[in-house]
Amino acid sequence: MERNEAFKRLREERGVSQRKLTKGICARSTLSTFENKGSQLSIDLCSRLLDRLNIRMDTYFSMFLEDFDNKRAEFSQFKENIVSENIEELPKKKVKYLRLYESTHDFYWFNLYLHCSRIISQLTEDFTYERFNRTHKHDIDRVKNYLYNINSWGPFEFAVFSNSIWCFDFEFIKLVKRKLEKNYATSSEYKKYLYGSFLLNLGFFCLEYGHFEWIKQLKKELFAFSSYDNIHWKIMVSFQLSISEELTNQHSALNEEITSSIEIYQKMEEEHYYDNMIKYRERIINKHKKT
Repeated sequence: MERNEAFKRLREERGVSQRKLTKGICARSTLSTFENKGSQLSIDLCSRLLDRLNIRMDTYFSMFLEDFDNKRAEFSQFKENIVSENIEELPKKKVKYLRLYESTHDFYWFNLYLHCSRIISQLTEDFTYERFNRTHKHDIDRVKNYLYNINSWGPFEFAVFSNSIWCFDFEFIKLVKRKLEKNYATSSEYKKYLYGSFLLNLGFFCLEYGHFEWIKQLKKELFAFSSYDNIHWKIMVSFQLSISEELTNQHSALNEEITSSIEIYQKMEEEHYYDNMIKYRERIINKHKKT
């Protein structure tokens, strides 16, 4: 893959137009010529554009290397194995990913290794995160150290966090949140998008583990920088808050406020998503009633 093709792919994957990306940095035609004809960009200009996309320079350069396409192909196979619940192939993948990490020190492979370990446990055991976290404490600590030592998170770090959030203790999550909000809550639109997705995941974590008092603040933060483009955040965090208030006020009835926050999915003919949210609410209510 040529460098202009790699840059264009990264930009389009993030849904950022040439005009929006170059605003205040350079003429749109400069980027257009580079992407379409392969003309050169200076290191400084390239760095500024990548920073706006929240992509590290080494991530961009890695796309010129053969292993980038290998990673994509490997991940596609991994997803297929998960969907098909291929319990014969997954243990082989787990060993392969760990060996690749040990030989390359590329954390991409360690992330897949831990993800694969969890999937295998879910398919072959009476799975609980508490048991898995005890068994894989050393591996989880490695993920925590990696994330905390990265000062500027990109899409990969946020993906690692989302994949592993159920393995983390709440104190670590709060520590990460304090670190991230300094750099992301008032940053570029793309960084806000990454941070907003992080907050939404945190809301589901809080519901799962009973940190209900946090959800009102999460709603306030998400509403502060949500826009028409990510109105889904407002809908879901309102739904989360309704459930948390139901639990803290000990109301057992499915009231209008809870259903009204997500009934837009019914109106938009997304009944499957609506039904899943209703089932999710029932599971959370029943879980905390037992405790």
